[in-house]
Amino acid sequence: MAALPHFLFCGVITYPQNIIQNQAVNVWLFCCPDTNCGSGGELQSRTRRRKLAKQMTTQDRTNVMDGALDPHEPWSGLLVSAGPRDHIVQLYQDQQFLNRAVCRFAAAAIANGEGVILVPTAAHWEAFRPRLEAEGVDIPAAQGRGQLTVVDADELLPQFMRDAMPDAPVFLGLAADVISQARGSGRYPKVRWWGEMVNLLWERGDVAASMNLEDQFDRLAHEHEIAIFCSFVMDNFNGEVHSRMLPRLGQNHSHLIPVEDYARLERAVAEALRETVGPAEARVLEAQLLSRYSAPFKMLRSQALLLALRESLPMVADSVLTRSRKLYQNSKASAQ
Repeated sequence: MAALPHFLFCGVITYPQNIIQNQAVNVWLFCCPDTNCGSGGELQSRTRRRKLAKQMTTQDRTNVMDGALDPHEPWSGLLVSAGPRDHIVQLYQDQQFLNRAVCRFAAAAIANGEGVILVPTAAHWEAFRPRLEAEGVDIPAAQGRGQLTVVDADELLPQFMRDAMPDAPVFLGLAADVISQARGSGRYPKVRWWGEMVNLLWERGDVAASMNLEDQFDRLAHEHEIAIFCSFVMDNFNGEVHSRMLPRLGQNHSHLIPVEDYARLERAVAEALRETVGPAEARVLEAQLLSRYSAPFKMLRSQALLLALRESLPMVADSVLTRSRKLYQNSKASAQ
């Protein structure tokens, strides 16, 4: 995709009346890079700082986050190439999507000669086993040589919970021991970790504890130079998830996998925005929002648009999200 266009004028940009009716709207000042207007230079400076802070390239602003694309599993490249300090979060509602993502992440680690730690519930481990084998992993052999470590999430979680919250020193100590074991005295210096203890807390309604534990996992990723991948049972078309949970998850994650089918989401969001504000207005609004939006993590462009709408035009965001859900689900049904 081409770079977002420069605004070749100075002045206030206002939204069409059908967008701003009954809603307070932030109005932004855009300036041509060739003018001497102070606010234009400041905006450009802020934009550059945001890009540097996020280490985003032009490719990161296109339809995918990074990594090679499988048209059927577009998130696969990210999981295969996950590296130290990456902290990836997946939203899912379908068990098969979870199975494929986790096993792709783990199988890539095995193939790359990395150590991998899985912390599933017993039920999920039983679901993962046949999928891992289908990915070419000899599970007994990988466990026997210490390359694959499996820890029961329901057993590990209570060991560091104190008064309904994670005890950070205890958790970090236990996790460090697991990582040390997974490195196998230097045989596997690179290690990956997938787990669902944060989701167990989330599903119990212990949101504060879940997010606190995510903060500890992010610290773990940086202190021990490992890749971490976690998965939440969350609906990406839920307004509360967009307004409350995703901004919080953006504080302790580097990448977001919001849905299984990226192409369907792109089409659904684009059409929903056109239906809500009109085709011409949709193009202008998308360019304006994304040019100023500071994404909390790397994500699909259409997902960033949904979050930018939520931040600046929440009433419009509600309509677009509702339409996007319907279009996404209908296109899935048509494809089956």
